[in-house]
Amino acid sequence: MTQKNSGDPAGLRAAERTPQELAELGALLSRQPARPVQLPEFLPGEQALRLSETVQAMPTWRSSPVVWNPGRHSTRGVSADEWDATPAELRAAVRDVAQDVPALFDEGSGYPAEYRSLLADLFVFACMGPELRALLDAWVAPGKPLRTNMEFARYGHGDRLGEHSDAESDTLFVLNLYLDPRYREADGGVLGFRNEDGEEFAMPPRFNSVSVMPIRPGCVHWVSPWRVARPGRHTVSIAAGPEPLPRTVHRGDA
Repeated sequence: MTQKNSGDPAGLRAAERTPQELAELGALLSRQPARPVQLPEFLPGEQALRLSETVQAMPTWRSSPVVWNPGRHSTRGVSADEWDATPAELRAAVRDVAQDVPALFDEGSGYPAEYRSLLADLFVFACMGPELRALLDAWVAPGKPLRTNMEFARYGHGDRLGEHSDAESDTLFVLNLYLDPRYREADGGVLGFRNEDGEEFAMPPRFNSVSVMPIRPGCVHWVSPWRVARPGRHTVSIAAGPEPLPRTVHRGDA
């Protein structure tokens, strides 16, 4: 039977999934070796377009370059000048991250009211309300209460995420919702995943698709360089882990 979700009909709601997709999701945390899942059409089309406009209209984005510390066991944020001076093999990641998101809800923020309303729906759906946690619990059966942590990212020309593992964190899996309707395969920005047996999977950030990626020892992931001049590959990245979710080295944006 195809699963249906019972959220507030006025808010965001995930589209129905097929039995095969549900079976793949149900094996996400237990399957050996690991295998990520990519799903098309996560939201109803009109909701996805409106959410895309809402995220792209966020006024403040900041480049967040990250380099490896000695030994490559951890990373640190650096300035643009430090990034430029760092050898390529020590550059871990660079992309734009939305800043001051809570301030967008202020009446004087200049962020349109219709966007504030949809952004509030997203926070309720993904973090504050039970909808997404109930959906993820039904999908992947983690066997423990989940807490979610959300980040908004976009990629500029040349931005990328270097190969890494988040296995040192308590993150169980990461869900990435891609919101760039102008994305084309030649644009780059593809999420790569390699499991314990060396199998590799490529997940292009197609509009309104989601990648759901397990985080475990022996697995790594990365994002290939963004090839076009315009900022794109707008992504809502949601890390799911047990209560409480600790701070992680990367959120696994991909």
